[in-house]
Amino acid sequence: MSRDHPERLPPSTEVSDEALRWVMRLHSGSATAADHRCFESWRTLSGEHEAAAREAEALWVDAGNLHLDPVTGIVKPGRRGKGPTRRKVLTGAVALATLGGGVWAGGAFRNHRSADYATGLGETRTVALPDGSRATLNARSGIALAFSPSERRIHLVEGQVFFEVAPDGIRPFRVEVNDIRATALGTSFDVDSNLADGAVSISVTEHAVDVASFSDRRRSEPVRVLESQAVVIDAEGRIGAIAAQSPSVTAAWRSGMYIAENRTLGDVVSALRAYHPGWLVIRGEGTAKLLVNAVLNLRTPDDSLDALASGLPIMVRRISPYLVVISS
Repeated sequence: MSRDHPERLPPSTEVSDEALRWVMRLHSGSATAADHRCFESWRTLSGEHEAAAREAEALWVDAGNLHLDPVTGIVKPGRRGKGPTRRKVLTGAVALATLGGGVWAGGAFRNHRSADYATGLGETRTVALPDGSRATLNARSGIALAFSPSERRIHLVEGQVFFEVAPDGIRPFRVEVNDIRATALGTSFDVDSNLADGAVSISVTEHAVDVASFSDRRRSEPVRVLESQAVVIDAEGRIGAIAAQSPSVTAAWRSGMYIAENRTLGDVVSALRAYHPGWLVIRGEGTAKLLVNAVLNLRTPDDSLDALASGLPIMVRRISPYLVVISS
């Protein structure tokens, strides 16, 4: 069959795993010319084989930006020093699928030693802060505290947290994430760093919050976000337009639900990652930017992905229980 006109068939799990094993073998450093010729022959067996081969090659490239958390065993995006090679990450994906992969479920958020409070996969937690305020952590989230007689400062290490702030006429209450600072004005508000492309959202459910960016490239004057409003700050520190957001939408994740109102698929999948033990991959920038309006159950991320597939022009491919590819 010609490689220029492959059939548009979704590869089966078996064929996809075989393609991954081929790609890992070809990049092992010991592959021969005969191995390369055999792979070229294998991929021409059918359109399904060609689709699986292309997918595996694309995943190999993407795997260069992954690391395997040495404590929890969770695959995470982004490099971690001299972390495992692409081969080790993808080998783990296939091997764990074969063995059952229990360790991938992970445990607590222990790898961030700087976090005073943290949660693991699918875990939420409400903690009392030293000043009487309360913080509710979403799954895979962590915060570090810096309280003193003159200030109440919290660093969001990762994830999403909802804050209920106790009044204090002397010490301001500030939350910092990346180069963003949110200063509470006697309020309840949510800070979410789980958005796609490194963006952060701040949503207010009571009173107001002043939001400022201290990025070297995007220093800004504070903007005030009022009750039932939200704002998104992109990875470069640009503060977006303030938009209306119902407190019920902001609060939904605390009861295990996710309400998407004109959210991108990239943002929705980012929210599901905190509840899924494996690697959720979106193929194609256009796919990630599809708009979603849905109510999803965070506790059952695979069912939520299927629900998205039923209402959007996307396909959800489970290459293994720990490697899911979402494409147009």
